[in-house]
Amino acid sequence: MRQLRLFIILALLSVAHLAWSQPADGGWLSLEEFYELVNKYHPIARQATLLNTRGSLAVNQARGAFDPKLVSDFSRKNFDGKNYYDIWNTYVQVPTLLNVDLKAGYERNKGLYLSPENTVPMDGLYYAGVSVPVGQGLIRNERTIGLQKGKYEALAFENEANNVLNNLFLDANYAYWWWYENHKKREAMQTNLRLIRQRFEGIRQGAISGENATIDSVEMLIQVQQWTNELREAELNLQNSTLLMQNFVWADSLDVVALRPFHQDSTISQDLDSYLDWALANHPDLKKLNIESSVLELDRRLSSDQLKPVIDVNYNMLFAGQNDLEIANYDNNYKLGVDFIFPLLLRKERAKLKIVKIKQQEYDLKITQKNREVINKIHQSYNKVYTLDDMIDQQRQIQVNYERMLQAELTKFENGESSIFLVNSRENKKLLGQIKLIELEAKYNRSLGELKWATGKLYEEIGGVE
Repeated sequence: MRQLRLFIILALLSVAHLAWSQPADGGWLSLEEFYELVNKYHPIARQATLLNTRGSLAVNQARGAFDPKLVSDFSRKNFDGKNYYDIWNTYVQVPTLLNVDLKAGYERNKGLYLSPENTVPMDGLYYAGVSVPVGQGLIRNERTIGLQKGKYEALAFENEANNVLNNLFLDANYAYWWWYENHKKREAMQTNLRLIRQRFEGIRQGAISGENATIDSVEMLIQVQQWTNELREAELNLQNSTLLMQNFVWADSLDVVALRPFHQDSTISQDLDSYLDWALANHPDLKKLNIESSVLELDRRLSSDQLKPVIDVNYNMLFAGQNDLEIANYDNNYKLGVDFIFPLLLRKERAKLKIVKIKQQEYDLKITQKNREVINKIHQSYNKVYTLDDMIDQQRQIQVNYERMLQAELTKFENGESSIFLVNSRENKKLLGQIKLIELEAKYNRSLGELKWATGKLYEEIGGVE
């Protein structure tokens, strides 16, 4: 009667375990495909594209300083029924890169009390001329400096877009490998749990028939219960990691739950010098400081030019009417003007130049510090990848030995030379080692992503910003 009750309890427990279902196999998802999805649909990736658009607009805005202008001035005075004057001046002004302005226009004035300087022929007065700053502003001026700053601003936006993607793909990298790790853990636990249950069923039947001790079936039942709970936790972690993946996959037509990770279990030899060289030339943080330092250099040049006197020469050829446009009379029909400005103490200009130079020194120190930080971060990440690579190789050898030990123990158990406790111990070590190997592989790939992120080139996984 006692054996019957024990048989009933064991039978109920054997069928009380949870049935874990595999997710619908809707396909495989590699890391590269995942990056492409993130780059195409993620709002932050689309924001990076908008940053590039802003950069191109910044250049166009700076080029607007060189747009030709059409100007027309008209003024009239009437008093006590008398037309004192009508003054109308229309001209086109064309700026150039050398800060030389070309000008062509038409002037027509009339009235009872028109000033002599505004008196023109009845058909009006045509003129064409040039304005040349022979002192300050001929080569370095606000317009040309502004255009160069606009180009640097475009580079800054592009660099910021790359930095945004670099950080986004680091987060995506963590999400993918956590998802990968939990998928592999669940698969490993499901496979091993099926074998454990089969062994439990065999031992249970042996206990019923009297071939095995009843305590062996209890020991095996504990093994089933233990790994069933472990599988529950793995299933929970997989659900949570899938939800995290959905934060990065914004394609409505793609169901992450139905996908499985695809990755070839291999490590790749990494060249430290290539990472260092690339980072020193292209790291977004370093490029940002270098761009800002270049903008400061433009400010220094402009400030240095402002120490010169302002000498603007304006010359206009005058034409009495349309019939005179083909006749150039430089000696008699012209208008000439010279503007001269020079501060005697130059305190404002000298102080501004010194301030810019101090800022340049500050940025030189910032660049030196950031270089050291980037280099050390790359070394740290590389050391981690290198160490994990060795650990994976070692863990794979350990797994081979764990499998040998388990098979040997199973053979001894079948020959009656071992116990189910030792078999379970060997099996637990083998399964824990398998989980450890999965964790190391996921950690290695996360660390490889960290290395690329530390170098500043993780965004290149999908070719940068479009």
